[in-house]
Amino acid sequence: MHLKSHHEPQITTHRKLRRLGAAIALAFGVSAVAAADPYGFGNIHLGASFDELARALDFRDIHAALDRQLAAKAARPDLGRRGYGCMRREDPYAEVACVSHDEKVGDTPTREIRLQFLDGVLQQFSITADIAEIESVMAALRQEHGAPRETRAATTGAFASYHWRNADSTIAAYSGESLLFVSFELAGYRKAVERRQREAAPERR
Repeated sequence: MHLKSHHEPQITTHRKLRRLGAAIALAFGVSAVAAADPYGFGNIHLGASFDELARALDFRDIHAALDRQLAAKAARPDLGRRGYGCMRREDPYAEVACVSHDEKVGDTPTREIRLQFLDGVLQQFSITADIAEIESVMAALRQEHGAPRETRAATTGAFASYHWRNADSTIAAYSGESLLFVSFELAGYRKAVERRQREAAPERR
């Protein structure tokens, strides 16, 4: 793919070290929360490199896929096994974004799954599904991450929400009138966005 990242973090080694740290912490009776891995869902994990997920999820460059579709006069572009089309971004929130409208949560269809890469790793991703699918999506989240640490009831001007957090990341699920939106975010993502905003801002005289 033309979207190959220039960053090559050793994510797999990093995860092994963190799991070893968690095991040592438990052996000495220390809470392992601080040593927990960043959250993920299925085989999509916060902190994974772009190149790692490109192989696992079979990414496609969306512009190249559309060009091939036009040339072949095909009904749909070829977006790989999981339906992910990726493109470079110029805004502070991502260097590369990938979106699939075919990905499922187990057997549950979604509107989309969106991945946002910054500094070469997955910093944030989201699942959007019809509100009719809330029970199955929330059941899948609970199965993978346990019960939410915090549940906020709907109020005037605010939707009901469910929250998970550990030392490295957060999950926030919001149930709206017609859609369920679930956001997974690395702890340092917002600071990384703020840094890029400062870098992009014109220098003050």
